[in-house]
Amino acid sequence: MKVLFRTDASVTLGSGHVMRCLTLAQALHKQGASCEFACRITAGHLADVIRSQGFTVLPLPDVFITETADATATLAQLTQNYDLLIVDHYALAADYCRQLRCRCRHIMQIDDLANRVYDCDVLLDQNLLPNAEQRYSQLVPAHCKVMAGPRYALLREEFYQPAAPRVRGRILIGFGGSDEQNLTSLAIKAIDKLKLSDISADIVIGANNPWHAEIKQLTASLPDMKLHVQCNYMAKLMHQARLMLGGGGASHWERCISALPGLVVTVAENQQATTAYLDQLGACVWLGQAADMTAEFFAEQLCYYLSQPALLDSMGQTAAGLIPAAAGTPLVVDTIINSLNNTDG
Repeated sequence: MKVLFRTDASVTLGSGHVMRCLTLAQALHKQGASCEFACRITAGHLADVIRSQGFTVLPLPDVFITETADATATLAQLTQNYDLLIVDHYALAADYCRQLRCRCRHIMQIDDLANRVYDCDVLLDQNLLPNAEQRYSQLVPAHCKVMAGPRYALLREEFYQPAAPRVRGRILIGFGGSDEQNLTSLAIKAIDKLKLSDISADIVIGANNPWHAEIKQLTASLPDMKLHVQCNYMAKLMHQARLMLGGGGASHWERCISALPGLVVTVAENQQATTAYLDQLGACVWLGQAADMTAEFFAEQLCYYLSQPALLDSMGQTAAGLIPAAAGTPLVVDTIINSLNNTDG
């Protein structure tokens, strides 16, 4: 099976779309698929990361204009036909996909906005919302298979391995690959304000984090903090941590399958509904939006929740119950293959 991914990363977009596509690409590759990526080469792109995992990158112009122009640019790069096109991009939907059908037999869309018309055979929305499937009922073709909810979360293989033991007083800080608002620095300053001898922290940032130098300087002077850049062992860090302070998005599901309690800051509007619902269920604590955060507020929240072990245990157990152990990426791959076979049949 030949698969083409159309997705982007940038300082503004973050790295989440590309990273979850890489997770799916690795899983499909293990089933014998050949995968390629079409990406815009803009500031903060992850083309080198994609290539380092063994996949070809078809470069697109760095400026997005319209779906039609993007489709034209994509088609100009293609030298073969594909069995499956996977689109993970908020700016692309039906217009783009219709133009790519001449080269792509089947199309899958990864989305969570449910705010436009889609021309796809399979749609994946891994977020947890009431009536998640019904949100797309008027937006996709009648034959489209909709995978909705965190049981379809795209999680790397490391998250299915045996968990490392928790480390008492260990905090994990992670605000996504780019962290445009520099919440990481606020979190580091907050932990320093606590002045607690039994607290240590892992700080995770992406390779394209624009605040890398500042964060490195902050952590260098604090012996109980360890900086991890573009790490490929996030599951280990989550399994060891007692509490996570970070952003929403895909990290919700990594945290949930790791049974890790979380204090969550939403860094984009599309993260708010799911984060609020998880807070309502008791699977995390939604601290609010990025613009409202301060180091003092972070310090207060960390101090309170670290002093509530029973509450953290309950939060972790609730989070873990949202993703069945046998679900996730393997279920997504099986569903894709079965859906495409049924369509062909």
